[in-house]
Amino acid sequence: MEKQAVLCETSKYRSLEFPQKQSDDLFLILCGVEQCRPGYAFHSDRRPGYHLHVILSGKGELRMEGRTTPLHFGQMFVTKPEEDIWYQADQQDPWSYCWMSYGGNNAERHTESAGFVPGVNCLPCNLEQDRFYDLVKRVLDQPNLNRASDLMRVGLLVEFLALAIESHYRSDRVHPKEPEYSADVYVEYAATYIRENFASAKISDVAAYIGIHRSYLTNIFKEKMGVSPQEYLMQCRMKQASALLEETCLSVQEVGQRIGYDNSLTFSKVFKIYYGDSPKYYRQKRQKAAAPDERPPEDDRNKRDQT
Repeated sequence: MEKQAVLCETSKYRSLEFPQKQSDDLFLILCGVEQCRPGYAFHSDRRPGYHLHVILSGKGELRMEGRTTPLHFGQMFVTKPEEDIWYQADQQDPWSYCWMSYGGNNAERHTESAGFVPGVNCLPCNLEQDRFYDLVKRVLDQPNLNRASDLMRVGLLVEFLALAIESHYRSDRVHPKEPEYSADVYVEYAATYIRENFASAKISDVAAYIGIHRSYLTNIFKEKMGVSPQEYLMQCRMKQASALLEETCLSVQEVGQRIGYDNSLTFSKVFKIYYGDSPKYYRQKRQKAAAPDERPPEDDRNKRDQT
């Protein structure tokens, strides 16, 4: 007989507690949503696990180690194992929040990746709060304990933490001090993205797609590839432009549009700087060079001259 998770539900509160861990690496202990009463307080006295809250509305405050921090909509906070923390809803504008509580061998690492390093319990939430809430709600709507549900819940917990990490990256606006992947991996990822999206790519988009700061990308890209990302992007565009001019009957304007230039004059100017010829003259030269020699072979000419 399958065990059931413990569901607690009122008009203001809904939570789901799990009697067993789903994985040694990362497991969900508890999750929920609460619209707190004015002045409602909670005291966490060295409880196990990490408890990550995202404030959905209203205000409150967090107290720990004799320090009180006011909190409000647009922020998130975490309580950590063995910490003595007290938090309370505002009397006039009490907060509502959603949360996930978790443990496991990777719990501390993921929490610190989200910016909650030792001594930090509060951070801004730089993503839409509904994205966190939707994940919590999906867990609350699936209380059954079976292997499929266990995997689903761990997946949703991972998504919840991934959102927190993404929020932290956005707030910092800088690359983490300790890169999570090697420079070679980042550069290959960037180069592939540029090659596949050269017509629309901007270097800021490339950096954002990878999840690193633009200046960091520029430095490692130039070190590994010998050119900057912008120069590499130009190489990809011009290489494609030359191929289209040689192998198709597209107009110069259409070729420019294919590689990301809406203005044909701008395309022609950039192309001439890169190749030394205008697109039109470049095509004429290439077509002439590729055309078969219409003159008769030397032996045939000699025979005609002798007759």
